[in-house]
Amino acid sequence: MRFFNFEELESTNDFLKNNAELFQEYDIVTARIQTKGRGRRGKVWFANEGAAIFSFLINERKDLNSYDYIKLPLIAGLATIKGLKKIENLNYMFKWTNDVYLNKKKLSGILVEKAGSNFIIGIGININNNIPIQVKNTAVSLKEITGITYSLFTVISSVVDSFSKLYDDFEKGKWKEIIEEINHMNYLKNSPTSLKIGDKYIEGIAQNINIDGEIEIFYEGKIHTFSMGEIV
Repeated sequence: MRFFNFEELESTNDFLKNNAELFQEYDIVTARIQTKGRGRRGKVWFANEGAAIFSFLINERKDLNSYDYIKLPLIAGLATIKGLKKIENLNYMFKWTNDVYLNKKKLSGILVEKAGSNFIIGIGININNNIPIQVKNTAVSLKEITGITYSLFTVISSVVDSFSKLYDDFEKGKWKEIIEEINHMNYLKNSPTSLKIGDKYIEGIAQNINIDGEIEIFYEGKIHTFSMGEIV
């Protein structure tokens, strides 16, 4: 695990994708400021100075098929929670498919992208940054909760170390145990949920995340499963 720290980048994910041949597995690229950060579906990920903004690279495994990699955002979400718990043991929750919540507000977002024979895991965590007034109702930082200023290096190292251990477990066939742990932290479970798929909206009550990494939603008298979509 090597750190490559930058004052400013457009996107840590893009930097790794464009220079993947220069990096080894679990090398970490960080940026104090990210000017064109983005989340899933091209959404802007805004995080001002003091946030942990980083990406790391993992190699594609020959013994895993392409469908297995759909589960990477869930593994990264659990790794983020486990890594954060080593710093502050708070009640973090995982929101399908790629967010971590604290006190019912977004603390972290995750973006996984394919780059040749590699996968880029991009994570942004609100740690020491002040949350802008326009998103105060929906986002939170760790420092705002505890009043403590944290070492971003320590936080990032803890998260990536947790990911490497979970990814090793995943390769060893321990996905059932991983998904059970995720469901113990399932932010949406038993809550009214609206899922947007294209122009269609599904309204129901969220249940577990199933063994395939899909969200289960109860509506029209039965449970339906979804592998994609946006929770709105």
